[in-house]
Amino acid sequence: QITERIVVLFVVINSQEEVQGKYVVCILFFLWNLLDVVRYTYNMLARMGIYYLPLTWLNFSLCILLYPLSVLAKAFAICVSLPYFESFGTYSIKLPFPFAFSIYFPYVLKTYLLVLFIGMWFIVQNLFSERKAHLGTGNIIKKRS
Repeated sequence: QITERIVVLFVVINSQEEVQGKYVVCILFFLWNLLDVVRYTYNMLARMGIYYLPLTWLNFSLCILLYPLSVLAKAFAICVSLPYFESFGTYSIKLPFPFAFSIYFPYVLKTYLLVLFIGMWFIVQNLFSERKAHLGTGNIIKKRS
């Protein structure tokens, strides 16, 4: 998670000034911070042995909703930055003769988008299993007397 944030923040957003003023960057930072406030508050209290049920529910339920939204915001930020990387050639490299190899950075970003969505699928499944382990299935079954 830290690596993907570093890639998006420093490589995609910080390297292109045109992208820095877009609304998607503000939305992305809002989603990241909202996720972190809930997660770190829950983890801090859990380490101290305090389990507050509404915060536990919020931690395991909100992440399932907000993580895919943050991935969509990351993907949109990357898509917005692609024309700038194509026109300026930022981070695209052509190696000299012995290697005769070039790296076109927009292709790297498009591959990263594919990996990002595949990874999101696995992480959301993991979040669902963690939610089920901590909160149960959510089905309320009444006993008959």
